[in-house]
Amino acid sequence: MAILLSLKDTDLVPWIEALNNELGSVDLCLYPKVEDNSLIDYAIVWKHPYGDLKNYPNLKAILSYGAGVDHIVDDPDYPRSVPIVRLYDEKLSQDMCLYTLHWVLHFHSDYYQYNNLQTQKNWNQKPFKLPEKCHIGVMGLGVIGKDIADTLISFDFKVSGWGATKKPDMELLTYYYGETQIHDFLSSIDILINVLPLTTTTSNLLSENTLRLLPKGSFIINIGRGGIVNEADLIMLLDEGHLMGAALDVFATEPLPKNNPLWSHPKVYITPHIAGQNNPQSAAMAIAKNIRRLENGEEPFPLYNPEKGY
Repeated sequence: MAILLSLKDTDLVPWIEALNNELGSVDLCLYPKVEDNSLIDYAIVWKHPYGDLKNYPNLKAILSYGAGVDHIVDDPDYPRSVPIVRLYDEKLSQDMCLYTLHWVLHFHSDYYQYNNLQTQKNWNQKPFKLPEKCHIGVMGLGVIGKDIADTLISFDFKVSGWGATKKPDMELLTYYYGETQIHDFLSSIDILINVLPLTTTTSNLLSENTLRLLPKGSFIINIGRGGIVNEADLIMLLDEGHLMGAALDVFATEPLPKNNPLWSHPKVYITPHIAGQNNPQSAAMAIAKNIRRLENGEEPFPLYNPEKGY
């Protein structure tokens, strides 16, 4: 078995060690040092050069280094007949849950106000707020979105979910779906968390019209994709006071340009796409498990669905 490993801007040493530990005696080819393209069975990639994946005639699957696959499917020449496997790693999901919980507490418990109070040397204790009095909306109830919702529910927050399509009933939260139900979903949300993938359906979904459906004084956390939130509309609603704050980990253009007004906005908290960073050991374990599934004729998980766009 031969595996192509191509991870841009990534230290490959821990990945090589982790993959060798998980898969044993495999031929690990580090891009671009590939002697015979026809021998490559699997490609583990992150931001691989466009136009190259079509050059491996016996490729059985493309395995993404991350949960998102836009870095693969945005390549106009990627081989459509080859399945793409997204990464679901429990440690990655746990990190996204902790990231989200951090910002939920930051907004819910008024921690965001204490920075200004500190500069004023103002000892001003904000009243305690019960978690169950805070209504959190999670957009995107896939595996990671569901993990985030379950984490928040375990701390007694009231949680509702929204997705593009109908899902089976969920015991612990109210689930809304489709364009017709987005008004009912957003109208009572205190903190909105976006975990949606970027598709033709979700692109620019959170623009002025939809963001205004949120109650005045609400907050937004975006860990899905930047192209889902209209940044200009977000700034306008923050300036108006309709929205009180935004924690953003993903952006329409990354890295975020230095002249982007989000950098200096007093109500915006920026992190450089670090929610759910990969751990080579746990991620290699998840990828190796999917390769074994494929070798045994089983379906990998989670498998990218081109029709749904995720």
